[in-house]
Amino acid sequence: MSTSPLVIVLVGAGPGGTVLLERLIANAPELAADRPVRIHVADPHPPGGGRVWRLDQPDLLWMNSQATDVTMFTDETVLIDGPVRPGPTLCEWGGVEPGLFPSRRLQNAYLSWCFEHVTGSAPESVEVEVHAARVLDVTDHDGAQLVRLEGREEPIAADAVILSQGHLDVEPADEHRALAGHAAAHGLTYVPPHYAADTDLTSVRAGEPVVMRGMGLGFVDDMVLLTEGRGGRYTPRADGGLTYHPSGREPILYAGSRRGVPYHSKITYELGGERPPGPRHFTPAAAMELYERQGPLDLWRDLWPLIAKELSWYHYHELFSAHPERVAVPWAEFEARLGAGSLADFVEGAVPKAEDRLDLDRLLDPLGGVSFEDAEGLQAWMRAYVTADVERHADPAYSADLAVFFGLLTVFGVLVDAVNNGRLAARSQAVELGAWLQGVFGYYASGPPPRRLRELEALSRAGVVRFLGGGVAVTPGDGVFRARGTAETVDARALVESRLPAASIARTTDPLLRALHDRGEATEEVLTGPDGVSYVLGKLALRDGRLLRADGGAHPRRFALGAWAGRGFAIAGFTRPRTNALSFRLADALARDVLAACRA
Repeated sequence: MSTSPLVIVLVGAGPGGTVLLERLIANAPELAADRPVRIHVADPHPPGGGRVWRLDQPDLLWMNSQATDVTMFTDETVLIDGPVRPGPTLCEWGGVEPGLFPSRRLQNAYLSWCFEHVTGSAPESVEVEVHAARVLDVTDHDGAQLVRLEGREEPIAADAVILSQGHLDVEPADEHRALAGHAAAHGLTYVPPHYAADTDLTSVRAGEPVVMRGMGLGFVDDMVLLTEGRGGRYTPRADGGLTYHPSGREPILYAGSRRGVPYHSKITYELGGERPPGPRHFTPAAAMELYERQGPLDLWRDLWPLIAKELSWYHYHELFSAHPERVAVPWAEFEARLGAGSLADFVEGAVPKAEDRLDLDRLLDPLGGVSFEDAEGLQAWMRAYVTADVERHADPAYSADLAVFFGLLTVFGVLVDAVNNGRLAARSQAVELGAWLQGVFGYYASGPPPRRLRELEALSRAGVVRFLGGGVAVTPGDGVFRARGTAETVDARALVESRLPAASIARTTDPLLRALHDRGEATEEVLTGPDGVSYVLGKLALRDGRLLRADGGAHPRRFALGAWAGRGFAIAGFTRPRTNALSFRLADALARDVLAACRA
């Protein structure tokens, strides 16, 4: 029996890399066949936090998860083949209030501790070596993977390489290059899609209008840095809101997006009833039956009616079980009508108050069909909308809203199955799923802490934020950026794209992925429909977790997992404890596969 070590290089030491490292260490005693294991972890940033969660960023930047909802460790609910190794949640580790939205610097402290704890828990047969360096290239040599690190002469000879870099930088796309060119020609400021902590916003001038395109989490970070980060402050109002006191160094933020409203406030209460067992209507079996009957499925035409029914079931199950005084019929009768698809003519009598009914059209498009006489009407409507959203998502009387969140989690689980089994049509997967439904999930379930939306309302009252509304279009011309929204048009000398860059392996600035892509040893996921139209997803093409080459073959010793890997769903955000989380299941399966491949 060989006593030479199995050597694995893990590229990326952020949260995803840390979870993979823990799963490799946990599974090594069983799968290494009594051989020692040596794991090299490479990342130019300190391990644990990695780049996004590093220590050197403003303390004003917060997580959008509560401390009680963040864990890096498996528990007894996680259904995996490898061993479960429990550990503290962020709340337990830090001794902080469960409902706290921690700063990213506090999260860095937790993640750094987790990495040290994981490496310290390794048995004697497993050695972990950390390299504070960027991986420049990986090449084949006599069955080994030669991994070349920045600043190191000799490459590391490995049995397998795992890419877990998370989000990456890219060269600007055509649209962004054109806008940057316009800015350069006219002395304007243009900030392409970016990570707030990495971006210098000092060129955005005080007192001048700046168009902020996007109203998700990236917008919230930019808003904080351009207001409170420039010396502004808040004081409480008697009605529970905030008053903003400008420093005089803020620009005027003209905020807009396709939907025109910010992400929903994070829900801060628990379900009043039991979490319903799902799925009930949108099930893998239902999707498979549709596929067998008609072939590749259209998300909007074929699946959305089932998804809407599933979300309705979650909403009304919670309403009837936790708030029975607000309904007028027995649950069994209501559930039967919902299952039969005849709810529309029945729901008003069964649920008397409109605020207790699920209106998906209004939920997904709050500004749809709303008109304003002037821009001031839009400002007042938006302030009222934001305030009502914060109050509702802090009030357990509306716990059916939280049930819809759990319904969305269930829906995504079924969609993962449909995607992995090739049942979704190419266009649906690329456009309706990637560009629309995942956006819906972020908008509804992955919003900012309530305090941030109260700050947004206060900034609007102070005239520091102006809402542009929905369908915002930006046109470069006449030496400015012209932004048209629902009820206002503004000319500005600055445009900030308040969102993360879209995945693009072809345009990434990561040296390892560029080298592999340029040689045809890595490629992007491309979906092609029966009409011959192809859709480039921009992510790393994989088969069974292994990198696909341009010729379609899978490399047996190169693996990847993360936000930019594979055609399915990005595992973004932190894992909630006791949820049998998909992120842990994927990491465990990949770690076991890698160890088995090395042993072979």
